[in-house]
Amino acid sequence: MLKNISLPLEQYAFQPFDFTKLFGNYGSIEAEIGFCSGLFLSEYANSKPNTKFLGIEYSPKFFVRGENNLVRKLKQDNVRIICFDAIAVMKELVPFYSLDAVHIYFPDPWPKKKHHKNRLVRFENLLMIHNRLKKGGKLYIATDHPEYADFIAREIAATGEFFKQLPYGEEDRPIKTKWEKKQIANCWTINYFLLEAK
Repeated sequence: MLKNISLPLEQYAFQPFDFTKLFGNYGSIEAEIGFCSGLFLSEYANSKPNTKFLGIEYSPKFFVRGENNLVRKLKQDNVRIICFDAIAVMKELVPFYSLDAVHIYFPDPWPKKKHHKNRLVRFENLLMIHNRLKKGGKLYIATDHPEYADFIAREIAATGEFFKQLPYGEEDRPIKTKWEKKQIANCWTINYFLLEAK
């Protein structure tokens, strides 16, 4: 059983992550923002044992649940997780041009218009994430909220100088999140987006 995959904020909050120290000779690294139960992250990390993963979760309740699942299910030591606001972690702790991919699945849609400023997937955050991706790095997004999907599409359209949008759908990612499986079973439409950093 793995131990100590969690990165205590008080220990790591004062300078950007040194991924070599965190992971050794890490090669490629990907991040999942909002890993919740950790079930997708554990299965995906197990499918890519030579890739390292950073999981970020804001909710302490979900973080503990996800940590427990990751510790039980991971087959190798290739995941580190941190509990804090994802935008702050990405801005302050993730070095520029260090990530090979970022995964954002089913973020809170903040449906009220006055709360749209809280949405994770919006223009300024897309640019910030772009600056953390290597050239050619991928940003994967999925949502089952129709209005948020339309909002995301408009925000992506404004980032054409920085990202190329690629074809992407349900069939392109065999490993699904727990919520995604449930929504597909209930015949909900899932909107998928894949961006490549220019």
